[in-house]
Amino acid sequence: MIKRIVVGPIQENCYIVSSGSSCVIIDPGDEPKRIIEEVAQRDIKGILITHGHYDHIGAVNELRDYYHTNVYATKDAKDMMLDWDENLSVMLGGEKYIVDGVKAIKDSITLGEMKFEIYETPGHAKGSCLYYYENALFTGDTLFKGGCGRVDFPTGDKFSLLKSLSRIKNLELDADVYPGHGPESTLSFEKKNNPFLSF
Repeated sequence: MIKRIVVGPIQENCYIVSSGSSCVIIDPGDEPKRIIEEVAQRDIKGILITHGHYDHIGAVNELRDYYHTNVYATKDAKDMMLDWDENLSVMLGGEKYIVDGVKAIKDSITLGEMKFEIYETPGHAKGSCLYYYENALFTGDTLFKGGCGRVDFPTGDKFSLLKSLSRIKNLELDADVYPGHGPESTLSFEKKNNPFLSF
């Protein structure tokens, strides 16, 4: 089961992915109390981060302390979360916010009974990645319905994003797309209709 919670002033999508009584939180960007209410009595197996921007990590410290759980991200995203200029916390939140102690991951991770495949997709930000679980693809700010992430923030890179979008276009997955902002989609729909996947 996948539950989307839209949080914060930038309307970021936080996801609670559940299997039985266990769950994983993806990109808790804000409003930790709301997220805790939605999690209810489930057993938290970890927090996954698609990239290190503040609107995707702004509730991580509160949730990690509350649940005593681990936080996981790619190595570059982990580094980005330690730098308040790169993670945009001063720009977006008006505070110097960092997340330390993050565990670096690559290729795949199993949390409880849930195995997530990891696809690194830098471009919107260094260390950006997708998580694939069953038929769900969590794309962060790399891919949106009909669009893609911007590249004008620190660590953004147009050519890296184009390479990442090409990788997504070539994924042979039958997947529902759960982006970091905006509505859900499907990978087949995006391959046919998203102008950023038409090259």
